[in-house]
Amino acid sequence: MYSYEWDVSTGGILLNTTPLAFSKEPRPVYYEELDILGFDKYWNYVKNDTYPYMWAESNNYYYRGRLVAKTKGGAIYTKPELIIMDEPEKDGVPLRFVDLPAMVEKNREILGNLYQETIREIYNAYKKYETKVDIFYYVAFSGGKDSVVVLDLVQRALPHNMFKVLFGDTGMEFPDTYDVVDKIKAQCEEKGIHFLSAKSELSTEQTWNCFGPPATTNRWCCSVHKTSPQINSIRSILGKYNFTGMAFTGVRGDESLNRSKYEKISYGEKHQGQYSCHPILEWNSAELFLYIYTYELIMNKTYLKGNSRAGCLVCPMSSGKHEFMKHVCYTDEMDVFLDKIKETSGKTHYSDNEMKDFINEGFWKNRRSGRELNFGQDKFIVTSTKSNMEIIVFQKYFEWEAWAKTVGTFNKVDNGLYTIEFKDKLYQIEVNAENDNMIFNVSCGTSKNDVRFASLFRSVIVKSLYCIDCGVCAAECKNHCIDMSNRVKISDGCVHCHKCHDVHEHCLRYNSIRNKIGGEKKMKGLDRYFSFGIRKEWMLIYEKYKGGEGFWMTDGDQIVANKKKDAFLNFVKDADMVLYDKKLPGDKYTKYVPTDFAKKMFEIGFDDDVAWGMILSNLVYTSEFNWFVKNIDFNHSYTPDYIKTLLEELMENDSKGLGKRNIVDAFKIILTKTPIGNELGLASCDYIEKVSVSGKETITLNSLIRGKWENPNPLVILYALYKFSEACGDYHQFTLSRLMNFDIDSEGVSPAQIFGLNREEMERILNGLAVNYPEFISVSFNLDLDNVTLRNEKTAMDVLTLF
Repeated sequence: MYSYEWDVSTGGILLNTTPLAFSKEPRPVYYEELDILGFDKYWNYVKNDTYPYMWAESNNYYYRGRLVAKTKGGAIYTKPELIIMDEPEKDGVPLRFVDLPAMVEKNREILGNLYQETIREIYNAYKKYETKVDIFYYVAFSGGKDSVVVLDLVQRALPHNMFKVLFGDTGMEFPDTYDVVDKIKAQCEEKGIHFLSAKSELSTEQTWNCFGPPATTNRWCCSVHKTSPQINSIRSILGKYNFTGMAFTGVRGDESLNRSKYEKISYGEKHQGQYSCHPILEWNSAELFLYIYTYELIMNKTYLKGNSRAGCLVCPMSSGKHEFMKHVCYTDEMDVFLDKIKETSGKTHYSDNEMKDFINEGFWKNRRSGRELNFGQDKFIVTSTKSNMEIIVFQKYFEWEAWAKTVGTFNKVDNGLYTIEFKDKLYQIEVNAENDNMIFNVSCGTSKNDVRFASLFRSVIVKSLYCIDCGVCAAECKNHCIDMSNRVKISDGCVHCHKCHDVHEHCLRYNSIRNKIGGEKKMKGLDRYFSFGIRKEWMLIYEKYKGGEGFWMTDGDQIVANKKKDAFLNFVKDADMVLYDKKLPGDKYTKYVPTDFAKKMFEIGFDDDVAWGMILSNLVYTSEFNWFVKNIDFNHSYTPDYIKTLLEELMENDSKGLGKRNIVDAFKIILTKTPIGNELGLASCDYIEKVSVSGKETITLNSLIRGKWENPNPLVILYALYKFSEACGDYHQFTLSRLMNFDIDSEGVSPAQIFGLNREEMERILNGLAVNYPEFISVSFNLDLDNVTLRNEKTAMDVLTLF
């Protein structure tokens, strides 16, 4: 909220009333951190943690207003490089402590104003919402500095019998965090505040063995070990399942660039039907630490040891120096989970050193499915026709009937014959045992309700095969219809709301360990553009006709005729520019009408590289362009023959080589005759162009090299980010490190990979987007984290409104 400056006289921080748009998140530095990083080899200081010695902003260390050192790099097993910039004290004179009492006095008035304002906001929120919640307020407590401050503010603002404190114990917390929890619990008991702990019935060892390690795009741990236990704990206290409560959180706008743009009170942001109040949303870490020092609150000792944040011991969202500091401070505790990564990894051929590098580089965080595990498995396979769905389960006699009751009215008609009534239609299920398999044949159709029913019944099979009673589905059920206390039981009073089926991929465990049978099948349709490719001129004509039937009726002003028109139609389909409307008169071409995306591209115009950048962001999810982006490396020269060799594996039936030739010819035209090639950097080509007397054009491609978009438009990058998120299963939070890792087997394609951008360029673009479009994106490149968060209520199509 307030800006700060270094105070040379106290060695501390001095707040001023100037608003702060972006904080570098300063934190105090104690002797333990100096020791761990090796400062004791250069500087003289007393090893006493009564007071800090200096302050750090990310990897920069400041002593009484001067930058004296930096650190660079770091990983779990790799110590950060220490770079000494200046002498804190001359001639080896011992470092001086920060004068905390003096610093507190200097900031007392301005901090008092902030304190009073926040107290007032908390009380006003309480009064405004007391009739909207089930007489239940609670402080979401984590043991970190943010939640310690929020708890102190709330207990000053509200009667102590009007709220509770709820600690979500993941079983993976820092040992120092548990010490804080014990002390806070004791304080709460003295003050008459009810302190609760919520913990999963499953141990972390059980879940890591069953789910595999969590990953950036598969963070099952939060739901299993935090969210669900907290919801179920609150229900137990209230004796009510469908409750509405308000949580006071320590959220600070995700430590993003524009925290003040977020709402202080939100509904359904964390849990459906729940309010969240974020009292310190606009506070920065300078104000937090000053508050802790001023009111002598408990400080988690993890901060004294150089950890920039308190959280889980092993988290796929943390990186760099933070990983190293955690491992040094809590080696034994972290190694329990690191050993689990080794034990469950599918990299069984790795040597000890290779596995250590695998963990150190963070590659374990990129796992998307069970393929990367040594126990990942698929237990069934689904095949469908227009009138029937067949599910083959690779085991006999598993209990699926309980979950079937959640879909609709379920009845057993005869041995091997069942019905489910769903949306006023009776669906028939035949079940047969064959060898060691069970085979389900489900009669359905192609209507919207039929498709939904098929999805729900597939979910029944998934849940029945993979459920380990983790509690997530029960937490989603507001009607108390699911009991997981001793194997799954579904109440006969199930209201068929299907919330339990809306869990990601129906079951978090299935999503984590599935192998995706059939996922290795060969890609089809690689030569959709024949040998013609696409030309900018064609798109300009298409733009002139606004994608209407005039373009198709005139064969693009007689320029896009015959097979060229088929190639062009495939291109605009792949670019998400057309939809088929069978009700329209005409032929197969005129029935294709422009999408909203196409209409926006017409507004931008195909003389603008922005339109082509948007189109390329769509094209990378089609067979040809996806293959090109993922298989043609940057800054490496490829000849046409070499590209054909790369295509051999995918086109093994192309014995005459005509398909491979078409693909190379199509890319040759696209890369030389549209901005996709040189301007957007997909590839620059060394080619010879000749035009005969009759006007026939001949292009001979010698080689191509993938490059970069020199001046990328940030909104195109934002659009590509949302496309990436949606392709990755609507995961809206990931790391910049993930975006820069192109070796991951992923459905999503990073904009960095599409446009050839390096980390520094991506960080600059993301920072700018967060400043200008906080309603779409927030980023945090502080505290050794590099999180990117997209707003889950927005979509790629919403980005179009920004143009």
